[in-house]
Order: sequence, then structure tokens, then C-alpha cells
Amino acid sequence: MDVHDEARLRSTINEFLARHDTLAIATEDNGQPYVTRVFYAEEPLSEERNTLTLYCTFILTSRKLANLQRNPRAGIFIGPEKPTTWLEATAEARFINDEQSSATIRQRLIQKSQAAASFIARLPVQALALEVRWLRITDLTELPRQTEATFPLQPRSVGPTTY
Repeated sequence: MDVHDEARLRSTINEFLARHDTLAIATEDNGQPYVTRVFYAEEPLSEERNTLTLYCTFILTSRKLANLQRNPRAGIFIGPEKPTTWLEATAEARFINDEQSSATIRQRLIQKSQAAASFIARLPVQALALEVRWLRITDLTELPRQTEATFPLQPRSVGPTTY
């Protein structure tokens, strides 16, 4: 892949993430899956940054938070209610225990979504970084229909997909 392809891939991913402010995260406990929606803020990809991190918070008493403490691997879905374009990903959760870093993440979430502000102000939360390992963006309205990448950034072309 050349420099232009890599720049286009970064742009596609960054633009998609900027359009949304919530994600669905799937965790598991003893083989039982659980899914919830959370607000997120992304660390955009750049020439210098070839890893993708999504920041979010969980209520301290949340089942999903407890699940991630036992097993930090998670599945992610980002997209509209009636998806024509969506992102699916796998990630590993990293707990942010430093208060200054946690405050910075909470502020980033508030800047991205006013709805997150009222949630964060009312409830005790734990900040997390979701380190994305793999993602695929599917767009049923354009060709190629899929954009796929692994991180650190090692994109591969999938090409048009028919359904």
C-alpha cells in the first residue's frame, strides 16, 4: 500500500468516527454476552499515530465494567439505528486510573457530546481506553463496500462485497 492509500484509509476511518458519538460494546461473563451503548471520543489516526484508541466511561457499578475487568476483550459496533454504513471492531480495554488522564477523557467526551455531559456529571464513572485491534467499515451506498484495517495500521484492500 502506498502513502496515498494509507492517507485515504486514515481519512475514511477518522471521518466515520467523527460522525458518531456512541458505540455499542459487547462483553461476556462466563460465556453470556452483554451489550450496552456508551459515549466515546476518538484519538484520530495520523501519519505519526498508527493505532486507534476510543475513549469512554462506564458507571462504576456496571456489569460491563466488571466484565471488562475480568476479560478486557470487547466487540464494538458504531452506526445509525438503520444502518447503511457501520463499523464493527474488536478492541482491548485499558483502564485509566490516573485522575488527571481520566479528567481529560471525561472532558473530551463532554466536548464531543452534550448528552455525555449530563451522564458524566450525575454518575461515578471509570474511564477506559479501547485499543482497537481490527475494524471493518461497511458502506452499502458506495464501492468499495468495505474498508478493513488491523492495528497498528496494516490495511488491506477488501474490495466490493455483494450481499
